[in-house]
Amino acid sequence: MSAASHLLTLPGGMRLGVRPIAGDDKPGIAAFFRGLSDESRRRRFLAPKPKLSARELAFLTEVDHDKHVAIVAQDDAGAIIAVARYAAWPDAPGRAEIAFAVADAWQGRGIGTALATRLVAHARASGLSALTASTLSENRPARSLLVHLGFRPAGTSSGVVEYELDLGVE
Repeated sequence: MSAASHLLTLPGGMRLGVRPIAGDDKPGIAAFFRGLSDESRRRRFLAPKPKLSARELAFLTEVDHDKHVAIVAQDDAGAIIAVARYAAWPDAPGRAEIAFAVADAWQGRGIGTALATRLVAHARASGLSALTASTLSENRPARSLLVHLGFRPAGTSSGVVEYELDLGVE
């Protein structure tokens, strides 16, 4: 993904800036995380997650834009309001896991769908063969989004549903 910011037009005409994440986004990602409700954090991390460690913050922001790709959406003030990413599976060439989170006040407006759609297209263009995703079985919005993107359920264990999307790349 290029480093330049692009505009994302949501249904209804609202526009947001979208750009690749950068290492200097640590304060913005920390603020984004703190602003998420406990439930949104639990849904994103599949368990209660009261805080991010310095190591986790580094992982989330210091990406290589090749095997680990992440994009952020920003409001008019420049605050990060959504993050979407995929990270390659180290032991499964051609496969990566996708994840996304949207600030509570911005949920239900199509931001997650728009960012995830961009990442799926990027993964396909980058030659990945499949994307995987994990979400809590009760997380209907995430499950609906994944199905909308073409992901298929691949199994359930301990209340977590695994999904897979074949990208059609050989």
